[in-house]
Amino acid sequence: MLKLIRCEFLKIKRKKLFRIAFLTTFIMPVFYFMIIKEATLDNLMSVVQEENGFLVLIPLSIVLAANLFFEEQDHDTLKNLLCIPVTKSRLALAKLFVILLFDLAYELAGFLVSLLLALFSDVPLNGLGKEFLLTVCCGVLLWAASMPCLLFVIWCNRSYIISVIIAFAYTTLGYILHISDAVIRVPLGCNLPTFLPVPVIFRWLYQFHSLENAGSVLTEFYEGFRPYFVPTPAVFAILIGEALFCILIMIKIYEKQKI
Repeated sequence: MLKLIRCEFLKIKRKKLFRIAFLTTFIMPVFYFMIIKEATLDNLMSVVQEENGFLVLIPLSIVLAANLFFEEQDHDTLKNLLCIPVTKSRLALAKLFVILLFDLAYELAGFLVSLLLALFSDVPLNGLGKEFLLTVCCGVLLWAASMPCLLFVIWCNRSYIISVIIAFAYTTLGYILHISDAVIRVPLGCNLPTFLPVPVIFRWLYQFHSLENAGSVLTEFYEGFRPYFVPTPAVFAILIGEALFCILIMIKIYEKQKI
């Protein structure tokens, strides 16, 4: 299994497109730092965890995964791999694990950039350990949040263009839903909003924002939103549970697809 993971990782390493895509983790923190007047560690890191993660990393993860899953079919090398023998289920799991590593590396690179910007501007590093843990957790949760969309991409089994369209449609829909009161101001339970990946991550993440110098409007928003915060064990149970369910179906579909 480790050899498969290493091979899949080397595939990514050889692709210039994804090396360039990885560099996008630096854009949001630097741009935010340039336009904000009084940066704090909390709002610098929130850019990495939110804008970088939800608007950039999720579609990147899906497109990267689609590339890994479809590459052998496009180059007609899947038959050779299966003769080694390598099962399609192990191959799929290796690809998904590489995507997880990519997501974690992407988030941690953004964390490092924000930390350097904070040091450069003498921003106090209060709560640095908490922000590091939140960034790692976001990497895992964003990977899990991309699984339902990736399942749809694998099921469609279409070109990369279709994968890109699906990825950005999924990202846009998730980001729009997270600002809807009908979705985020709903108690946890057996209801649709509880199982929507992107909104439920926001409902977890909002509780860790600092209200220092937030202003009366933001403070009022967070205080009113407090009853709908999602505990850490609950958000991991929901997202990892959904991800595992999607992965099981994804593997079944991948195994049945014609070579």
